Amino acid sequence: MMLFMKGALPFTSSVIRGQQAVANVHSSAFGSKNITVGNLKGSSCVATRSLTTITREEKDKVGIYLDGNSVPFPENHYEYFVEPGEYKSGADDLLELMNQQQMGPEPSYVNANYGYDIFVAEEPFQCFLTENPGNGIIHGLQLAYETWGTLNEDKSNCVMIHTGLSASSHAKSHKKNTSDGWWEKFIGPGRYIDTNKFFVICTNNLGSCFGSTGPSSINPFTGDPYGTSFPIITVLDMVRAQFQLLDHLGVETLHASVGASLGGMQSLLATQKFHKRVNRCISISAGHKAHPTAIALRYMQRRIIMSDPHWKGGHYYHQKFPFVGMKHAREIATISYRSGPEWEQRFNREKINLGGRQRSFMPEYLIETYLDHQGTSACKRYDPNSLLYISKAMDMFDLEDGFNSPEEALGGIKCPILIIGVQSDLLFPVEQQRELSDVLKRTGNNNVVYYELDALYGHDTFLIDTNTVGAAMKGHLEHDVFEKE
Repeated sequence: MMLFMKGALPFTSSVIRGQQAVANVHSSAFGSKNITVGNLKGSSCVATRSLTTITREEKDKVGIYLDGNSVPFPENHYEYFVEPGEYKSGADDLLELMNQQQMGPEPSYVNANYGYDIFVAEEPFQCFLTENPGNGIIHGLQLAYETWGTLNEDKSNCVMIHTGLSASSHAKSHKKNTSDGWWEKFIGPGRYIDTNKFFVICTNNLGSCFGSTGPSSINPFTGDPYGTSFPIITVLDMVRAQFQLLDHLGVETLHASVGASLGGMQSLLATQKFHKRVNRCISISAGHKAHPTAIALRYMQRRIIMSDPHWKGGHYYHQKFPFVGMKHAREIATISYRSGPEWEQRFNREKINLGGRQRSFMPEYLIETYLDHQGTSACKRYDPNSLLYISKAMDMFDLEDGFNSPEEALGGIKCPILIIGVQSDLLFPVEQQRELSDVLKRTGNNNVVYYELDALYGHDTFLIDTNTVGAAMKGHLEHDVFEKE
């Protein structure tokens, strides 16, 4: 696939399309007093005023808001010389090969999108960020959720499970959906989250594509999918939507707020913002703010998706799917989910059988074909725009916002809290969980339990190491609650 540059300019800025318009700023214009605003592009955004100028002092603001309906995004200064065709992986038999060689465990990423219930908000939902398409208001917000177990008479045995970035509400199989859930072995009668004792709820995140309102949902005012006219959302918005569901179900207080990765961020935020409604918290492989390494990795995933010409500013629905961008974004994500030591043990430098083919830039090492397969599989089960929106929410997450110190930010969390970190985690380095534990203890919380796992599977440990992670959760959930049983 060949690329060529537009022009031969030594320095080129990003151009913002959608709700913002920005000058094409090149090195030759750096000395000028005013910068001309470039043409406003984007299928869902129409300029309603003529070209204008912004001052030199304003140029670093990246853009000015015009009357548009899309979230701003950067445009790449290149285009495909040849229209890309459908990508062929060439590694369709990888899973069978891996099973034959018993190369290692894989978490369940399958999201069977049926068998869930829907909560529909009666009132318009105001997102935290108001400088947003539609002023950040979502009409007819829907939240997909699934439940297991029985809610007791005083509704005090409810456990809320918050999910990671790309998971559905299907954490466990049930009568309406008998396929295995992504936490199948953790939840159930007598299991680590015991449905004989607890009423368990799991929601699909706001912004996702498995039943909850997100960019692939239909905008009620246009009759078309939102695309990038969907407002930017925050982790706080996700948690507020979940608590609206709890209000609908008549659940005033959670026995526990439980989550890993993005879900661990949500469980911390729920315990901070709704501390009177959360009796205990479990946060696994997360932190109280996004780590810069994770921000960098997620930023590159978004840029790769947006560089796919089929992305079309986020308005690709009912057209060609941005397959290449989504595939490569997921490959980067996969690298961040696992660990080098595991891959050295699991793949080392093993090669696939080239079948007499000459050396080329095609996948040659087993680790390459593994990434190839993971990227291709992601395209079959997840919406690229959902990845953009939810990953951006993760990047913005910081419980210290509005506070003078971490201790002040987390000082309201007094309930028992379990924190689990994994030494091989690249995405949420274990230093984050250590810091979180230390800060909470400095605030006077004497009910902080911290476990640090020397596990091989990196960030995905919470999906794979059932016994270790599960036993820690079970002990925390049932401690001082079921002493007589």
